[in-house]
Amino acid sequence: MTASPPPHGGLDVESWGDPEDPIILLIGAPERLSGDWRRSVRALVEAGRHVILTADFDETDDGSTALRRVLTELPSRPAIICSDTTLAAVIPALSVTGPALASCLAVVAEGQGAVSPELEAQLAGVPVQTIAHAEAPDAVEAENAALLGFLERHAPRDALYYQAGSDPRTLRDALGCFATGVTVVTTLDEAGQPVGLTANSFSSVSLDPPLILFCLARSSTNVDRFRRAEHFAINVLHIGQQPTSGVFARSQADRFQDVAWETWDTGAPILSGALASFECGTEQIVEAGDHLVIIGRVRRARFEPRRDPLLYFRGKYRRLHFS
Repeated sequence: MTASPPPHGGLDVESWGDPEDPIILLIGAPERLSGDWRRSVRALVEAGRHVILTADFDETDDGSTALRRVLTELPSRPAIICSDTTLAAVIPALSVTGPALASCLAVVAEGQGAVSPELEAQLAGVPVQTIAHAEAPDAVEAENAALLGFLERHAPRDALYYQAGSDPRTLRDALGCFATGVTVVTTLDEAGQPVGLTANSFSSVSLDPPLILFCLARSSTNVDRFRRAEHFAINVLHIGQQPTSGVFARSQADRFQDVAWETWDTGAPILSGALASFECGTEQIVEAGDHLVIIGRVRRARFEPRRDPLLYFRGKYRRLHFS
């Protein structure tokens, strides 16, 4: 996460994220947002928010006046996150006649009920919610989830749309909103040499008979090898195998050189220590647009359920956070 320059030269701020995204104005000491406040800022940025940090407002009338000036200079109405210690400066800044200066207000506090009905009445209709301050890592995740849920209700992002014939990048980004696991698909070529590539287009098809599928781009250098292969294997990666995913996603002569693997019945390479591996016979190949859909009948499987999966979402590797 990299801090970007202040969007307005006259404001003493730090900011993160895309300036075109909806604005989050974080007021006061950032560590009051959570013990690991940078993780919270990162979560907001990854959720498509432009976070602006202003940590120098006090509880005096001057502080409220300075905050109101900031709010009027921003290009759009921000959502505000503040601590209970800076709430006294925020309330007067938002107490205006006419259109509200903020879309909503989240107050991070020790405990609940930081905003009294009397104070809330001064907010000119700005939705407000108290979020419990967190220190422990698991509690920080709950705090971030509460913040994001509040923002989605009261300061939602404008949805993007794809229509047939428009920019294919938009469609790709929309498809990227479906979180997937990451696999390495393997087989043997005509000379008996191992072949493998990274793929996240993997899915179960049927339990009876046991069928799975993956999709392979026609432009892949390995497409003819998989067309001719009678057998292949799907290796589902765990969080510790992200480097392996990178190796098999790049073009290089020997992707298997530094990767531990074994063979079972068919000779298709099985990556040692994978989260799950499926050895399959090729059942059917369906041509679909610019990809081949390769369906396999599972002959043998092995899995280790206590490992965390490697995930892929919106063009980045992710990990699963258990609550």
